[in-house]
Amino acid sequence: MPVATVTTSAAGSLALLKDDDRDVRVYALEYLLSIVPQFWAEISEELPYIESLADPQVSELPAEARPLAALLCSKVFFYLGERDEAVEFALRASAAFEKEPYGEFKETIIAGCVDRAIADTNAGNKVDSRLEEIVDGVIRQGSSDGAKLAIGLALSLRRLNLIEAIYLQSTAPSEASSSKAVERKSADGILHDEGLLRYILAETIGGAGGSDAWPDSFRRDLLALLLKLFQRTTPSDYNSITQIWVQLGDAAAAGAGIVDLMNKGGDRGRLEAYQIAFDVTDMAPQSFLETLRTKVAESGWGPDGTSGTEEERTNLEEILNGSRIAELSINFLKKHNQTDMSILKVTKDSLEDRYSIYHSAITFTNAYAHCGTTSDRFLRENLDWLGRASNWAKFSATAALGLIHRGSYINGVRVVRPYLPGGAAPSKFSEGGALFALGLIYTGRKEGAEAELRKGLSDVNDPIVQHGAALGLGVSALATGDEDIYDELKAILFQDNATSSEAAGYAMGLVMLGQPSERVLDELIAYAGETQHEKIVRGVAIGTALIMYGKRTAADSVIDKFTKSNDAILRYGGMFVYALAYVGTGDNKVIKQLLHFAVSDVNDDVRRAAVIALGFVLFRNHTQVPRIVQLLAESYNPHVRHGATLALGISCAGTGLEAAIDMLEPMTRDPVDFVRQGAYIALAMILIQQTEAQTPKVKEIRELFAKVVTDKHEDPMARFGASLAQGIIDAGGRNMTISLATRAGTPDMKAIVGMVLFVQFWYWFPLAHFLGLTFQPTTIIAVDDKLRIPKVDFVSWAKPSKFDYPSTAKPVVEKKKEKVNAAVLSTTAKQQARLKSKKAEQGEAMDTDDKPEASSSKTEAKDKESKPTEAPQAIVSNMSRITPQQLPYVTGPFDPSSVASASKSADAAVSTEALAPPKKGRYLPIRGVGDADAFQADKAAAGRARVGWSGKILLVSDTKPDAEGEYIELDATLWPRGVQEEPAAPAAPEPVAAPSAAAAAAAGLNWDGAIPAAFEYEFED
Repeated sequence: MPVATVTTSAAGSLALLKDDDRDVRVYALEYLLSIVPQFWAEISEELPYIESLADPQVSELPAEARPLAALLCSKVFFYLGERDEAVEFALRASAAFEKEPYGEFKETIIAGCVDRAIADTNAGNKVDSRLEEIVDGVIRQGSSDGAKLAIGLALSLRRLNLIEAIYLQSTAPSEASSSKAVERKSADGILHDEGLLRYILAETIGGAGGSDAWPDSFRRDLLALLLKLFQRTTPSDYNSITQIWVQLGDAAAAGAGIVDLMNKGGDRGRLEAYQIAFDVTDMAPQSFLETLRTKVAESGWGPDGTSGTEEERTNLEEILNGSRIAELSINFLKKHNQTDMSILKVTKDSLEDRYSIYHSAITFTNAYAHCGTTSDRFLRENLDWLGRASNWAKFSATAALGLIHRGSYINGVRVVRPYLPGGAAPSKFSEGGALFALGLIYTGRKEGAEAELRKGLSDVNDPIVQHGAALGLGVSALATGDEDIYDELKAILFQDNATSSEAAGYAMGLVMLGQPSERVLDELIAYAGETQHEKIVRGVAIGTALIMYGKRTAADSVIDKFTKSNDAILRYGGMFVYALAYVGTGDNKVIKQLLHFAVSDVNDDVRRAAVIALGFVLFRNHTQVPRIVQLLAESYNPHVRHGATLALGISCAGTGLEAAIDMLEPMTRDPVDFVRQGAYIALAMILIQQTEAQTPKVKEIRELFAKVVTDKHEDPMARFGASLAQGIIDAGGRNMTISLATRAGTPDMKAIVGMVLFVQFWYWFPLAHFLGLTFQPTTIIAVDDKLRIPKVDFVSWAKPSKFDYPSTAKPVVEKKKEKVNAAVLSTTAKQQARLKSKKAEQGEAMDTDDKPEASSSKTEAKDKESKPTEAPQAIVSNMSRITPQQLPYVTGPFDPSSVASASKSADAAVSTEALAPPKKGRYLPIRGVGDADAFQADKAAAGRARVGWSGKILLVSDTKPDAEGEYIELDATLWPRGVQEEPAAPAAPEPVAAPSAAAAAAAGLNWDGAIPAAFEYEFED
C-alpha cells in the first residue's frame, strides 16, 4: 500500500529552481506556487533570485514561464505584508494572475490595483495599461453585481467612457407606483436607470468629497455627459437638466430649452417651461438670469415679443425676473405669520434700550422674527422705544425695514421713502440705514433699487450714508459682475474713509461674487497692503473671499498670499477664502489646513475664523462636524470655542442634529460670555422649525433663551446672543428655515454669502442683517398654467404634532403678595388652644379641621374620560407651511372633496381616524410629489425617492380647464398690479409729529396704513 507523502520543507523545490534544465525550473516554480501559503517564510529567503527569474532580460526561464516567477514573487510579498510590491509583480504576472482563483490574495491585489489607479489619476499621471485592464474587469463585474459600486469606481478613475457604458447597460427598475401619467421613451428603446445619473449629479454638485477633488475640466465634461444622457429619454428629467444648466453656467442652453417647450405649445410644454423657469430663478445667480432673459426675449418670448399670447409672455417674464415667486412667498409669509408677540414684548421690556447693544439686539430679533412678513406691528406699537435709537442703533433700526419687507419689489421704495436722503428724516444714520434696507428688499435684483442706491452713493458726500448705500448696492447687485457699479464702489474705497471704504470692500465682493479677474484681484490685494485702516483691510479681505466663491483650486494662489501674510487681518480673510472657495466640498486637504490654523496661528481672530470656516466647507457632511470640532469645543482658547459653536450652527442649521445639540448645551454654561453668545445663536440655527416631537430639548432651550434675556445679572454679550437666538428660531413668522443649499441640493449662493457676512457682526453689528439672506420660506405652492393658486390639499403622512407650529409662550403671571399674619402673644395662643381642646371634647368640629375635597369626584370623572387619539396624518392646504423634514411625508395634491377629514382649519385639517386612500384629483402635478400609494409614514420615504421636484413652486395640470374652479386670492395691497416697482419720487412731505403708540397700533398692519414717522425724536444719551 503506497504511503502518502507530506511536504515538510520547500528546500528541495528551491534547489530545483537552480537546476540546469529549464523544464525542471518551470516544474519547481509550479510546485512552489502550490505550497507558498505554508512555506512563504522559507521561500522568501530566495526572493532576490526568484525576482531575477521574472526579469524579462534574463533567459534562465522560457518567456511563457516568467509570469509564474512574477506570480510567486507577488504571493511571497503578499504574505510579507508588502502590498505595493505584491501589486507590482502581480501586474508583471499578467495572464498567470488572471487565472488565479478568487480568494484573499486576488482580492487584495485587485484592491491595490484600484487604489494605485485612483492615486495616479488624482496625481495627474497616466494610468498603466495593465492597471486599466484589471480595473476595467472589476468595473464590468461590478456593473452586473451593483451598478452604483461600478459608477463610484469609474468616477474615482474619471473614466467618462465607462460611466456611459455602465448607464447604457442598466435597465430602469419596475415602477411600483401606478401614478405615472406620461409614458416614457428612450432613444435606443430601452429605459435605463436614471437613478444612476442622479446619483452622479448629486456627487458632482456636492463635490467629489475628501481628497478626490475633481479638476474643473473633468467636472464640466462629466456634467456635459450627464446632460447628453438625460436628454436620451423623453419626456426628459428637466429637474436634473435644469441643475446641470445652472452648474455649467449655460444660460443660452437653458433659454433654448424654455423657448423650445413654449413653442411646442399645449399644457405639458407650457407647464414644463414655467417649472424650469421657477427652478432656475430659485437656484441661479443674477448674471445667469439676465443672460437667460435676454435669450428668451430674442426668441420672441419677451414682454415685447410676438410669440404666444400676451398672457404667456407676461407670465414667463414675471417668473424669470423673480417677481412672481416673490409675490407668492410674501403672501404666504404674511397670511401664515405666527410670530409670538409676547416674546418680543418681554425681550423689549427686559433689555434696557438706553444701551446701544440692547437696542440693536431687539432690532435684529424683530427683523428676523418678521422677515418677509411685511408686518411692522412691533414698530408701530413701540414708537417710544424706536425713538430712543441713536447713531448706529438708528442705522440698524431703519435697515431692519429691509428684512421685514424683503422681496416686496412693488412697495419697497415706498416703504423706505420717508427715510431716504431728501425725505422727512434729517438724520444721516436713518438715511444710510434706509439705503441699506432698500438693498435688502431687492436682494439679488438691482432693478427697482439701483438708481436710488447709486444716487445715495455719489450725490451725498457723507460716509455714513455712503456706508448704507454701498452695502445696499452690493446686496442688490449680487453676482451681477457689473463693471460700472464696481468702479463706483472702487472710487468710494479709494477715499480711504474707515466707515465708507469698509462697506465698499464688502460691496465690491458682492457685486463680483464668484467672478474673479486678474485686474480686480490685483486692485483689492494691493490696496489692502497700502491702507492703514484695519476696518478697510477687513472689508477688502472678505470682499476678496467673496470673489473667489466656488473657485476651488483656482483660489489657491489667493489663499497662499493671504495665509502667508504677516498681517493677521489678511490671514483672517484667508480663512474665509478657504470657506467660500471650497464651500460644501468637504475637501480633506482644506479641512487639514483649517485645523492647522485653528490650533497654531498666533492671532485669536484667525483661529476663530478657521474653525468657523469648517462649518462652510462641511455643511454637506454636517453629521461629521460634531466629531471634527469636538476637541476644539473643549479648547482652552475661548475664541476657538466660539468658532466651534458657529461651525456647528452653520453646518447643522435646520437639521436638529442631536450630536450638535449635546455638544452645544454645556457651552451655554461656558464661563466666557461670547462663547455662550455663540452657543445660543448656534442652537437657534439648529433648532429652527424643530418641534418637541422631533427634538424634545427644543422647549427647554427656548426657555433658556428667555431666562438669559430676562436675567439682569447676565453679561450683555450673552443676553445679546440669546435675544438674536429668539428671533432666529422663529424666523419669518415661524415659516422660514435656514439652509445653505437649495431644495435641489445646489449651494444657495445668497444664503452662503449672507452667512459669511453675518458672522462679521463680531466687528460690526449692522452686518447681522445679512442673516436674513439665509432664511427660506418653507411651503409648497401649487399653481396652474395661468399661475393661479387652486384650492387643493396635500396629505402629510405623519402625526400633526410632529410638524406643527410651537405653542404660544404663556404670559408670566406676577405672584400676588401673601398677607403677613400679625404677631400673636404666647399667652393668647395658649388661651386659644385651651378653648379648642374644650370644643373637641364636646364633639364639635374645630375650625381648623380639613374640609373634604369637593373636586375629588370631578377628578375621577375626568380620569375616566377617554383621551382623543391623534390622527396619523394631517391634511395641509395649498400655500401652507411644509418644513423640509416634513416634505418626505407629503403626497398630493388632491381635491379637498376626495380627502376624508373630520375637521378643517385655515392651515391644516386633521382627522381623528386614518384617511382613506385619496384619489387623483382635478389637478395633476407636472413633477411627482411623494407616492400616491404611500398611505403610511413608513412608505413615504420610498415614495420620496422617485420625486422629480425640488422647488417651492409646483406646476399642476388642470384636467378640467373649462370647468369653474376655486382659487386662493392674493392680498392686492401686498402686490398691487399696474404699479411700477420704482415710482417717481414724490415731493418731500411735511414733517409729521410722532403719533402715540396706541394711535399707531390702531393704524393696522397693512403697508398702506400710516407709515411710521421718521426718527425725529428727542434721543436719550
